[in-house]
Amino acid sequence: MFNEQEQKDTSLLNMRLDFLEQYDCDISREAIHKRFNQQAVNFMQTILSRHMVQRFEVDSQLNSKFNSVSIKDSTKFSIPKSLRDHYPSYKGIGKDQALMNLQYEYDLLTGNWKRFDITKATRNDQEDSKTTLDNIQEGDLLLRDLGYVTMTYLLEVAKRKAYYVNRLPPSFNVYYMDDGEIKKISWIELHNKIRQNGIDQMELNVFLGKNQMLPCRLIIKPVPEQVYQQRIRKVSKHAKSKGVQVSKEYKIKARYNMFITNTTQDQLSTREIGEVYRLRWQIELVFKTWKSHIKLHMTKKVKKERFECQLIAKMIWIILNWRLFQIANLIIKSRDNKAGCSIAKFFKQAMKFMGSLKYVIVHNEDINHWFTNIFKPIVPNLLLEKKNGKKTHCQIYVDTLLCLG
Repeated sequence: MFNEQEQKDTSLLNMRLDFLEQYDCDISREAIHKRFNQQAVNFMQTILSRHMVQRFEVDSQLNSKFNSVSIKDSTKFSIPKSLRDHYPSYKGIGKDQALMNLQYEYDLLTGNWKRFDITKATRNDQEDSKTTLDNIQEGDLLLRDLGYVTMTYLLEVAKRKAYYVNRLPPSFNVYYMDDGEIKKISWIELHNKIRQNGIDQMELNVFLGKNQMLPCRLIIKPVPEQVYQQRIRKVSKHAKSKGVQVSKEYKIKARYNMFITNTTQDQLSTREIGEVYRLRWQIELVFKTWKSHIKLHMTKKVKKERFECQLIAKMIWIILNWRLFQIANLIIKSRDNKAGCSIAKFFKQAMKFMGSLKYVIVHNEDINHWFTNIFKPIVPNLLLEKKNGKKTHCQIYVDTLLCLG
């Protein structure tokens, strides 16, 4: 399963020769083909699950304001059409297409994986959000994309005494209290007030949902004109394809970044909310790394069980190296708590030491020697760098989520 070639370039003959060279095991291509069955898939899933439940304990004297900072998102990619019966695509994209969906969640504080699921693309984020509510623990801070945000999700987070920071979904109705009377926010009036008074940031105590009346903080911040125009072009193109018009209210909302949260001011100030939400983009970087360096999305036509075994094997290889990434991150942070290890740099190097690590594991060599002479010397070169003068996610984490007082 840890053949160094990519799945799209790996044939049964490659595997047969790899068995012969690495393990002195002569097995035919037909026999290998037969061993890719549901039992093999279940075996690989069990190994991945065992690795996921293992926890990397960070020995730190610095306490976080939250028990965990849970970041979750999904990534999709096309797979061979022969698998469309098992992994169908969306209607309208092409009924003959096959589409893979990976749901992934991890804790930014420790780097530990919390959930990983291989699902059909037709099982959307909202559905996943509703079916994974039991994972939420008291004191967790959850950062999610708009696709996951439903009233069911938000109510359950509050019920479990956890916290959320999310963008305000466009379809949500927002209410406020005025002299004991509950009123719906007029976005036109609010926009005029912000513009006339030159307000660069505003926070309101509001309620979400006409029936649920869920209390939360609403943070509103104007976006640059360039960002606004980009949003309008995108939504106008989509509206035109559907034969509808963009509403005046939506155009007003597009001028702002609007966040909702049930954290308190003591936990996260108005200014810090936007910065903390930026941390969610770390998971996009993870997905980008999986595709650019590990070529997770590069596949070829094979039977379903072989495809799934090879995909899960990639994930096992990723999580093994993720442990090394956590160690590298800890080494760097021990010297500077606001520094960190670059995910992209690490996995680029991981592809280079893949062969030597595989050799150590297969031949039961001394891992300490490999760690000292191969791995540790490259760590100083994996430092996360600032881009465009913006704070790194490590700096945001220290400045906003740690109890430094």
